[in-house]
Amino acid sequence: MLRYSDKNDIFNIHTDAVPYLSFDMLDRLGIPNLFSTRFISYDPSSEKGTAGLRVVIMKTEDRDEAAPVVLKNRDRLAKQLGSSIEMECITNQKHTANVYAVEKEDLGPRYPHGLPEKRQRIDGLVTDVPGALLTAFGGDCPPVYLADPVKKAVGLVHAGWRGTLNRIPEAAIDLMSERYGCDPSDIYAAVGPGICGECYEMGDEVYDAFALEWSREDADLIMKKYPAKDTAGNDIPGGKYHLDLRKANLLTLKRAGILDEHIAVSNVCTRCNADTFYSYRAHRIENEQAAMLVNRFG
Repeated sequence: MLRYSDKNDIFNIHTDAVPYLSFDMLDRLGIPNLFSTRFISYDPSSEKGTAGLRVVIMKTEDRDEAAPVVLKNRDRLAKQLGSSIEMECITNQKHTANVYAVEKEDLGPRYPHGLPEKRQRIDGLVTDVPGALLTAFGGDCPPVYLADPVKKAVGLVHAGWRGTLNRIPEAAIDLMSERYGCDPSDIYAAVGPGICGECYEMGDEVYDAFALEWSREDADLIMKKYPAKDTAGNDIPGGKYHLDLRKANLLTLKRAGILDEHIAVSNVCTRCNADTFYSYRAHRIENEQAAMLVNRFG
């Protein structure tokens, strides 16, 4: 099911119903979590899956027609975590660093076009509501899961390059500290699957943005130049920058006070595994993955 992964024990792979990955670190804490695939079902004996799982309404779709399908699929995933769509909170992610504190009244199934104004342009969620289900979506952008077993609070952020640039995991940690009294040293953090550095080609302007907002030393640490080719397969002089979102978000988590032993980082690239995951860079986008995290501790 997974290729280009040199340490599979980061994840537990579930194939009994709708297949998904879960972080072993969070599983051992008793925190229900998942990252979906493109498969509706999967047979590990034949290593073949039935593709077509849809968890989010795409811009080109008729919303009223697509909504019942995606809500049913997300409810199926949620039930595998012992939750349901009735406990879910989503936002209309716009690649921001804005984080929202979820209350009980925010829970329940919503179509993206039915979200209240306070949940517009939000890419991170935190909550201490028992049983709340946080859901984020992505086609190459990794999610970052946060869980504090001391204060019984969780967070989930969508960390594309703009959110990563503006340190959205730190914004979520700061809000958890402010609202729920969380100490960063108690928080566990997991950087989910997303596009790897070798696959994530960026323009010089992205390097310049990180050099300005972070530092040039940081930009050199998380961005490297790789050979690039034109449409004829010829090398382009100078190469192109590639951004390592995993390394960048790891840096942010550590600088925000998360302990090394409380961090797990995915080794799975969505583009390298585009037969298993939806990937914007591999073939634009058919749908996206769902990242889910339930505020329940074992």
